[in-house]
Amino acid sequence: MYYIFSFRSRSQSIGFFEAVSCQGVNAKLITTPHVISVGCGLSVKVAAAHIDAARNLFACGAYDTFLGLFYYNGTNVVRVER
Repeated sequence: MYYIFSFRSRSQSIGFFEAVSCQGVNAKLITTPHVISVGCGLSVKVAAAHIDAARNLFACGAYDTFLGLFYYNGTNVVRVER
């Protein structure tokens, strides 16, 4: 189970990935899943165990192309916030 941060901008997806990775958050830069089908095509996948740290880092950044935070439970993708 994991969370997906989706952006309209590839540079902001990469920037957020680098920011969380540098802080030790378990994250991967992934192709945005088809069920989300929005954005630039790149998203940041964060392990559920690290979501609080990722959200705190997100709040400190200026991510004006953020499209949403999604949760994947192994079966479904659900939007958590916009």
